[in-house]
Amino acid sequence: MKTKQEYIEALERMEQAYYNFDGCISSMNKFKEDINLLAGLVNVHFEEKDKHFEEKSKTNLEFYYDDLLEEGFSDFAVVNGKIKSCLYVPCDKCEFKKKDCSKDRITWLLSQRKKPKYKFTQFEYDLINTYRHVDDRCKFNGCYQLKSLKEKGYFNDVDKNELIKDILVNCEVIK
Repeated sequence: MKTKQEYIEALERMEQAYYNFDGCISSMNKFKEDINLLAGLVNVHFEEKDKHFEEKSKTNLEFYYDDLLEEGFSDFAVVNGKIKSCLYVPCDKCEFKKKDCSKDRITWLLSQRKKPKYKFTQFEYDLINTYRHVDDRCKFNGCYQLKSLKEKGYFNDVDKNELIKDILVNCEVIK
């Protein structure tokens, strides 16, 4: 494993080579060595999913903050992933399902948000499933046919920037 100082020195050499480039083969080779050294750093550290680059998952409070401001923090219900006024929602329809749910509300607000499953018709599922073998980095928005169908009313709640593979993992077929 290389030391931090070796990486710093490699960066300094690369900067110096960039500003003093004279077409010399030895300078080009040293530049290439330094690039490979830094590529090794990237591969070693980011294969371990460095926390600085992971997407931080939000709490329910962070995700629903604006909706909670509208409905009020003290008396709200959660119905099908949406914030509603508690006054107009029967308890059995609410995610908390209790008459005295103030503790459950606080626990729910502080917990990590669970992304709801996409609910697809059999047709939508069959269609998106044909994309299961595409590149792992392929996003919904990158598939012209899917994007066009979304504009026509299919795939209603799908985030257009989500990866196809993640959508397939987080979906279910409804009738």
